[in-house]
Amino acid sequence: MPWIITSPGYLFVLWNFYKKIKKKYKLKGDSGCPIPHIIVISLLSDCNLVCDHCYSRVYGEKKKLPENILRNILVQAESLGSFVFMLTGGEPMLYPNLLEILSCHKDSFFILITNGTMISGSVAKKLSGLPHIIPVVSLEGDLKETDKRRGAGVYHNVMNAFANLKNNRILYGFSITVTSENVELLQVEDAFLGKYPYGSRLGFFIEYIPAGRLPDSGLTLSTAQRTLFRQWFLNLKERTNAYVLHFPNDGRLMDCSGKAGSEFIHITPEGYVESCILLPSHKYNVSEMPLEVCIQRLYNDNVEGGHLCETTENHPCMNYRERLKITV
Repeated sequence: MPWIITSPGYLFVLWNFYKKIKKKYKLKGDSGCPIPHIIVISLLSDCNLVCDHCYSRVYGEKKKLPENILRNILVQAESLGSFVFMLTGGEPMLYPNLLEILSCHKDSFFILITNGTMISGSVAKKLSGLPHIIPVVSLEGDLKETDKRRGAGVYHNVMNAFANLKNNRILYGFSITVTSENVELLQVEDAFLGKYPYGSRLGFFIEYIPAGRLPDSGLTLSTAQRTLFRQWFLNLKERTNAYVLHFPNDGRLMDCSGKAGSEFIHITPEGYVESCILLPSHKYNVSEMPLEVCIQRLYNDNVEGGHLCETTENHPCMNYRERLKITV
């Protein structure tokens, strides 16, 4: 709140967000099925980095959601009552005219998941005039871990992105993939509090789940590592000035196993509507039928056949959750 008070451009955005949050539990379409208030959109599969753990690398060729389809999705979703959009890729900043498109939807809230390498000073200045867009920059922790998994020089580019965002007084966040290789480094608490938030007011710690181009089960946390990390994270929440979330434990907000298709959905670069970003589906496409129809049919599939995430053999989230006995 102290930061918000000194950044009046965000007061209207957050007040608007608060009002919509209060109404979200009553959100239903004409058919009576729940309308998701969170829509994850993978804008394209292309990226300027080649991270082994990136799920978008499962696409055999580069895909991009056509601009007219994206615009229609946003208009339809807003008319249904959805108001939070998580934009990812690939690298969403590669999507043509993205900031121009989002500038037409200032009553919605956009979380832009980016690798940060394209957030120049000029881009940050544009974002400063678009307070309904919250950039969340991904990294792996320190220089060694980030450059190892994302490529040489990426950490330096990410630090420049944080500096540009901070200098333009933008509300932004960070996202760190927690692996067996960096989990102990992250728990050096004094170093974390003094460095890793990077001036961010929002932070995601996402445990590595084997998926993508080169899944590696050796990078997943052991039960012991996970327990210690969770304890450290809960202590961190009490001490940091950033609002931080830990997935999958804090996954009650976006629970694949129980709420996907009702509280959130994923739309692929090809336009297909899915329950889960790691559960490919090619049944319902927003270019072929209205978004509400896609949502209704997907929801009915989950209700009638048991939730797709829970009934799909070898689904990464379910396997991970079962192995570590995680409940949300």
